[in-house]
Amino acid sequence: MPVSGSITGQVSEEGRAEKIIVGSGPEDMVPDTLNDTKRLLISCASRRDAQADFGEIVSYDLVSGKIDTLVRTNEPDTLLFRPHGICLEKDILYIISHEREPDCHIVLLYKVDGDKLIFQELIRSTLLNSPNALVTGPSGEIYVVNDSGKRGSLAEKMFRLRRANVIRLSKGSKGDWKAEIVITGLGYPAGINRIGNAIFVGDAVLHKIHMYTISGGELVSAGEIDGLKGNDNIRIYKDMLLVPGHVKPLKFVGHARKGKISPVEVFLSNPETGTTESLFFDDGTRISGGSTAVIYNDNLYISQVFEPYILRICVDRIYKAGAKRSVH
Repeated sequence: MPVSGSITGQVSEEGRAEKIIVGSGPEDMVPDTLNDTKRLLISCASRRDAQADFGEIVSYDLVSGKIDTLVRTNEPDTLLFRPHGICLEKDILYIISHEREPDCHIVLLYKVDGDKLIFQELIRSTLLNSPNALVTGPSGEIYVVNDSGKRGSLAEKMFRLRRANVIRLSKGSKGDWKAEIVITGLGYPAGINRIGNAIFVGDAVLHKIHMYTISGGELVSAGEIDGLKGNDNIRIYKDMLLVPGHVKPLKFVGHARKGKISPVEVFLSNPETGTTESLFFDDGTRISGGSTAVIYNDNLYISQVFEPYILRICVDRIYKAGAKRSVH
């Protein structure tokens, strides 16, 4: 089965797509390769009224194909687990959880131990008003993007308002966490990631990724990468940025509200050159609302916001280096 809209030399025209059922709303995922493990950790949460209540971290073994739900232990009795964005740093999984909509959102820390998640810590802050994605910093701090100034604001999306921000969470000597706003004026950032001291923050309104350098505790602007329409979560592949995009925003709204199909495109951006390539496109037939992309062993895995599966694109060869065609 050919890959719809693939670019010759990037995703093989002989590739095929496979749906892997993992659970409702697999919005985010990260590779876990510690201790000889080769798997994806997938953040799943039901987001449609017709779906049964479900909120778990699911693992998908990249070799055997085995799917498990990780067992969470040592949690507070009152914890409501509704995971969204995740980040894995060594053996600690950082999780954004929308504990109570629309006004209570937390960051949870778990130690990953085989098929278990051992609760470590819970972070609350009034500045976490609409957290979407997060990444750790080189000194143990946590950077979190709030995708909106007001949680669920349709006006911000319709009128392309730039009221979103980035929050830095820093742990004090007494174990308490301090939250502060470090970047403002963003337009629906749904992704953030880091390479060394470089921070990359999405901007779906402006169809670009903002680049910053961590310097003396501050984030200093270091340019932008254009041409990433409707960008969502950012993952790193060989020092490049792997980003899915909701390339038809109005169709994505229709997908979110009524389950209509919405096109997905996966981009690969080189922060050194500023060039962006298209790796994969689908009109929404195979996957809609694609939110995260990961490459492993020349397979492209794409997760999504609502439906209960991820997509694996089996390919002969995935584009690895040397830009041939820019999408902007």
